[in-house]
Amino acid sequence: MKIINLLILLIGTISIVGCSTESPLISEEEGLVIWAYLYTGEPVNSVRLTATISLDSEESDPPPINDAFVNLIKDGKRFELVPSPGDSGFYHYEGTDLTIETFDEFSIEVEYLEKTATARTIVPEAPVGVQISSSTMVIPDFSNRASLIAWRQSENREIIVTWENDDDDFYFVTLENVESDPVQIESFFNQRVREFVFPPINDDTYSIRLPMITHLGRHKLTVYRVNQEYVDLYESRNQDSRDLNEPLTNIINGLGIFTAFNSDSTFITITQ
Repeated sequence: MKIINLLILLIGTISIVGCSTESPLISEEEGLVIWAYLYTGEPVNSVRLTATISLDSEESDPPPINDAFVNLIKDGKRFELVPSPGDSGFYHYEGTDLTIETFDEFSIEVEYLEKTATARTIVPEAPVGVQISSSTMVIPDFSNRASLIAWRQSENREIIVTWENDDDDFYFVTLENVESDPVQIESFFNQRVREFVFPPINDDTYSIRLPMITHLGRHKLTVYRVNQEYVDLYESRNQDSRDLNEPLTNIINGLGIFTAFNSDSTFITITQ
């Protein structure tokens, strides 16, 4: 599961240079936006580079950058990333000697247009004590009134996810259908995606409810512990057009985010 597109329109539509919250908006100069996410136990393939676009541009999507030089640094060792196939702006590491583990400290360096953008992050601890109230959710047949009434009277109308949060950290939850050929649910809810990413919360519980379910079958439910840089960027995603400010970023000489996630997963089954 990857969340790299979750915030990409936040910064991509503002042409701006610098990393402080007081930097001026500069519409004439192309800026570099880094979207780099590291996941414990997974290959490095969620690093994307895009250019900024000016506020008066007719473009809606920031253009990808495929010709930069990208390196990750861990314990003084450099790991060169290469462009992924296609015109996507994604980069990945081809080797097998790069691991991402709890408390690892990483830096990233991106060379583009004779400038070097840098950032650092530390891999957080994994969530502790992840539990679910049930491994199965039975949903109603939306075309059958009796089924809807029976469901409303049942006690299995949501699945509660809990974890320990003694340090008052932030987390987010994802729900991903993992069936090879999932059956879509015919309901009065409009959303039709196989994967949900919920906002970061400073809590120790989350409820999986019916509107979040779009397909039947097995789902992977993952709880992520996130770093503050991710929370800061997420919370600054909404800007008032009357008062445009640079979104928060931990990239030096650029925009975007470089962060790491640690997670614990379990599985639930949706039946009808």
